[in-house]
This record gives sequence, structure tokens and C-alpha cells, in this order.
Amino acid sequence: MKNIFYLLNIVLCFSFNSYYSQNVAQYRSDPDLDKFVGTWKWGNTTNGLILIMKKENNIKISKNVNDNNKFDIIVGFHKLYKNGQVIDDSTMNSSTNFADKKNSFTALTQDNILQLSMSHRNKAIRIKIDYIDSSHIKIVEVKNPEGARFKLPGENSTDWSIDIPQDIILTKQ
Repeated sequence: MKNIFYLLNIVLCFSFNSYYSQNVAQYRSDPDLDKFVGTWKWGNTTNGLILIMKKENNIKISKNVNDNNKFDIIVGFHKLYKNGQVIDDSTMNSSTNFADKKNSFTALTQDNILQLSMSHRNKAIRIKIDYIDSSHIKIVEVKNPEGARFKLPGENSTDWSIDIPQDIILTKQ
């Protein structure tokens, strides 16, 4: 009986230890983000794109209250103009931070590629950016993520087109 009591205590200790170790917050530092920080520009006075990227450390990005993991992230702002007309512009908010929720995109690195989630013309898009050198980055992919798309009765159809060009090289300003 005494052995069963000890065995039960050992099993319970491992169970509780396992439970608490799964809920411990983790912090992922990402020094690769540093090379993307700055103001990047492509285009001319008629057509162009400006990205302003700032690194913020130790940010909780999950809305799940049980997920306390924190990351280094890029918080960004963009300006897109086409045929001399501004299509999107959040650069006036570039002095704000992640907590202010005025940024137009957030980004993390994966396999040395910057993965952006951007709000563009009231829809979410994904952008992959490759680092070329300290003065140049390249947008290698722009797409709408998969998912359910619907419209409520009386609403206009969503324009799923993307104005942000792909396969362009931006220069650090």
C-alpha cells in the first residue's frame, strides 16, 4: 500500500509538472528582423510603394488569453500610389506602436523571409519579402490568403484585386 501511495505521488507530480510547463510563456527573440528595419521605397512620383518598418520586442500577438508567448515583430506602415493617386496610406501613424493598433502590417521572419500580414483596401493580404542586402529588399510574393469569403445581402461585392506589385525591389531611404 505504501508503494502504491509513493507511485501515485510520483505520477501526480509529473502530471502537474507537465501541465504547468506547457503553460509557461515563451519569448522568441529574432535578430533577423533588424535588417528589415527602416524606410523602403519603390517607384517614382506616379507609381510607388513606401514601407516603414519598426522592430518591437517582447510582443504578445495572440488574442488567446491562454497563449502568453511573446515575439520580436516588425510593425509597419505603408503608402501605395498609382497613376499619381494615393490608394492606401497609413504612414501618418508611423510614430505609433503595436499597442496603438494603427499599423497596417505586422511581420515575422521564417526561413530568412519576412512574412507580412497587411491590411490593404479593407482586406487582409500576405506578402513575402526577401532580404537582398543592406540597401535592398524584394517583394517575392503577394496574395490573398485562403478562407471563406461571403457578402451580406445588400453589400457590394468585395474587390479581391491587389494593387501592391510583386517582384519589385525596394531601396532603403
